[in-house]
Amino acid sequence: MKKIIKALLGGLVLSLVLFALFLSPFLEDDAKWTYQSKFGRVDIVLVGDVSGGQITVQEKELFVSRPQWIRDGRANQGVVVQFPISYLKKSRQITLVPQGKGKKISFEMRFRGEYWRVYDQVKPAWAHFENIRLNGKPIVLEKTVWHNKPFIYRVQNVEIGQKMTLSFDIHKPFFFTDIRWDRLLGLFIACSLLISCSDILRRLVNGFNKKDIVQVIAKGYSSIDIVYRRAFWIVFGVLCLAFGFHTIQFMWGNHDWEFLRFSPHWLYFRGIGRYALAFFRKSFLGGIYLPLVYDIISFIFLAINAILLCIYWKLSKRVIYFVLCGLILTVQPFTLSIMFYVHMLPEVFIGVTFILTALMISEKIAFEKSSPMRRGIFSVLSMVLINLSLAMYPVLINTIAVAFVGRLLIKSFEWDGSWKQFKSYFLPFSFSALNIVLGILSYKLVLTFVFPPSYGYNTRMLSLDQIWERLLTLFKQSFHQLYEYNLPFISQAALWVFLSFTILVALYICLTGNFKQKIVRLILLGGTLYATQTAMMVAHIHIIDERIELFGLVPYETLMAVIVFTNLKKLYNCTIITTAGVIWVSIINDLDCLHVWKLGFDAEKMLWNRVLARLEVQKDFDVTRKYKVVQIGPEIPMRPRYIKQIPKVRTHDMLQFSWNLFPFVAENFYYPADFIRTRLRFERLDDPKYKAQLKHLWEAGTLDKARAWPHENGLIVWKDIILFVTNAKLLEEYKKQLAKEFPRQPQKTP
Repeated sequence: MKKIIKALLGGLVLSLVLFALFLSPFLEDDAKWTYQSKFGRVDIVLVGDVSGGQITVQEKELFVSRPQWIRDGRANQGVVVQFPISYLKKSRQITLVPQGKGKKISFEMRFRGEYWRVYDQVKPAWAHFENIRLNGKPIVLEKTVWHNKPFIYRVQNVEIGQKMTLSFDIHKPFFFTDIRWDRLLGLFIACSLLISCSDILRRLVNGFNKKDIVQVIAKGYSSIDIVYRRAFWIVFGVLCLAFGFHTIQFMWGNHDWEFLRFSPHWLYFRGIGRYALAFFRKSFLGGIYLPLVYDIISFIFLAINAILLCIYWKLSKRVIYFVLCGLILTVQPFTLSIMFYVHMLPEVFIGVTFILTALMISEKIAFEKSSPMRRGIFSVLSMVLINLSLAMYPVLINTIAVAFVGRLLIKSFEWDGSWKQFKSYFLPFSFSALNIVLGILSYKLVLTFVFPPSYGYNTRMLSLDQIWERLLTLFKQSFHQLYEYNLPFISQAALWVFLSFTILVALYICLTGNFKQKIVRLILLGGTLYATQTAMMVAHIHIIDERIELFGLVPYETLMAVIVFTNLKKLYNCTIITTAGVIWVSIINDLDCLHVWKLGFDAEKMLWNRVLARLEVQKDFDVTRKYKVVQIGPEIPMRPRYIKQIPKVRTHDMLQFSWNLFPFVAENFYYPADFIRTRLRFERLDDPKYKAQLKHLWEAGTLDKARAWPHENGLIVWKDIILFVTNAKLLEEYKKQLAKEFPRQPQKTP
């Protein structure tokens, strides 16, 4: 009890110290004070007859500028003075000297925060001014302002050359009502856990003091089993070979191009239920995308996950087993489906590491005799890791389910069929199951009460009346995925190998053991296969996607290889040759897919450069204006043109071949300013915004002359709208529907 009180008091003190030193992370919320300004501003704007007038600032340490808006087409209309601020109050003094041709001049002083935009919306970045004085005369005691709500003070008829001293105190505003108590509570829990483990940390520090740090690291590395070390480096090396072209080329997809210019704001990830990914995005490498670093770190965690999963599933400790099973998990083309989204790497693979760590910790604590405090600490740690993994990528719930049920299946092969051994073998796993459930529930509670998602496409739940129908659909899908995909770069023969492994395991179960063992093992085998569809059991929309299969089907295939290697040792040579063949075919398909990606990537850039070149010669186009892009039809697919053999029946859009670069995304890179206000692409006419823009084009007769690209009228500029047509059939359908709703006399096509 004394240790618990000591840990809680120490955690309280440490958390308060950290809170005082690092306020910002604990003050960001959706309330009024969400954005504290990093800079204070005083905009000095001349009013009245200011011909030839100007204001000079004598302090050199301040950032002084004269932007276009403050000049308003005439020279020297004012000045913007900007300076950094913090939560600590700081006094500022600005010496102003009016100059001009006349005798007197008038101006306004606008006290405000910085101009802060998040996704084309100006956010209130607050700054707090106190004791504002002009030449020692008090103006106002205190004002809290932001860019769009400044405090304005007008100074009338100041003589030219007369020096004026503006002084004030400024800091970021802070109120107790603005504190993120959930984050502060999390900090307190983390600090308390840290204090409770202080003895372990003290031993580590003493070890570092007595020995050279290189020796400590070398000793720690050498303490890892040599099988794990060798397997890790082999898997890591093969990953660098299989996906090396991606590392060198650094290819991006669709809207992610925008993240090259502006790292996605943490609110974007929080809005789709990935608040942990938001944290990593903000802190990891400063949100900067470094091609080589990102891929190498991703490969490291991929290789670690492969070794951890084999350890968790108790694979026989041989290098060749670990390497083959690890490569089955990592080098199949399914991995490329997540590598297409570079902005999610390597955080998603770190999430898998969290899952495996949580499961291994839970199992270790469950099967050993430990104190309630130790059990509680590691239980909380497991729940937190599972919570964070789902907050990285909710689809990782598939990995949790397959890994855990697969572990039960492997454990069942050690069970002798008796009830006594059943209790000692399986009941401790209820501790892991409880941690998993609590971790998932904590994630749901965070989404409900702390970080409610603003975009529900991947967090919206299925209604209760549809669950049974969905479960039956997924039951069929779980078996169907073992024998048919009809996709490029996925070898049908490779799928059949794992189907064969599943059949072999099922036959082995039926031919060995007593009736109880057979029933339990068959149930767990079917449950593991069904667990690959866990995410879709509750999701509002049933999606079949390679990114989902990567975290469900691929671990299942790895599990089948693990069981065959461990229990069907008479098939050793045949299994080695078969799995090696699957890995070889997978690597070839990876390289082929990356080759097609590169050809399509270059073709798409060339296509959109042609579109922009056509746009530039339009007589009504002005790069300084803001336009609405209205697109009729999908993006023009380029990558499928380079696939050697496209299946006749496609059940999926394999490896994002339907996701091209978004139209006009290149203007963000090739133009000095963004001329796009909004993009309305391939919407349906039941979308009111899209329909309103098409109505304007229809009534003006612009749609009558429109044609599909590459016709010269495939791209038309009309007023503040850029019309881009990629599908002639869809254009005609829209024209017919608009003609019914908004009848008019159609204009003749020139």
